[in-house]
Amino acid sequence: MKLNVKELIDFFDNKKDSQKGDANALMAMFGEDLNASVYKHFRENKVEILKESITQGFRGGKYLDRWIFDKENRKLYQCEIKNWAATAIGGKPLGIIVNEAERKRVISYYWNRELNNNLSNKSKDLHPNHVTKVLLKMKSPKGYDNVLKIEPLLIYWMPISFDKNFVEPLSTISIKKLDLPIKTSFTKLYIFSVSLYLRQIYKNGKGKKYIDLEMPHFEHRMKILEKLQSKK
Repeated sequence: MKLNVKELIDFFDNKKDSQKGDANALMAMFGEDLNASVYKHFRENKVEILKESITQGFRGGKYLDRWIFDKENRKLYQCEIKNWAATAIGGKPLGIIVNEAERKRVISYYWNRELNNNLSNKSKDLHPNHVTKVLLKMKSPKGYDNVLKIEPLLIYWMPISFDKNFVEPLSTISIKKLDLPIKTSFTKLYIFSVSLYLRQIYKNGKGKKYIDLEMPHFEHRMKILEKLQSKK
């Protein structure tokens, strides 16, 4: 499926042509599919998004959004996806063409907000919360018991990065530095920003208009919507 890069950024990051509720409704419809597929595009299709559910394997346990298999390095990423855009509570708009100071200000805002809230031992919610549950060990999917390593991955829509220059869409942070009040066997957390990657594509591609993505769940829902429409 081809999607317009500029329009995606303008709509979700800058509220262009967006009425109240539009962004949240669309993210609910295809956000997880979109974000996971953009990460796959970033990895140059060297990863596979698995269909298997991702749970702790016992009743009442936590669950995440996607298993992503790194075919090149024989790794599994247990992935939590957060679709938060500029329209979310506390969101900050960021245009597609902005000066460096404004870009860094907004990215820094989002990162500090996560550090001081969801990724903090001062979180209002008890840990593991809806973000830090990514650090809990999940039950490996069938057929993947012999992978070399399992790593936690957070995929955000919003422009967020732990990179010192606030540029790279993929960054890592030591879990020890987070000082979270939960036990985990992981040592680092991967963080990927869909917004920053799309901006990178747009900038490096000199205004590249489209990105080709595999979005099976969204395509399925579109077919349902087509059936519901009147043929007259």
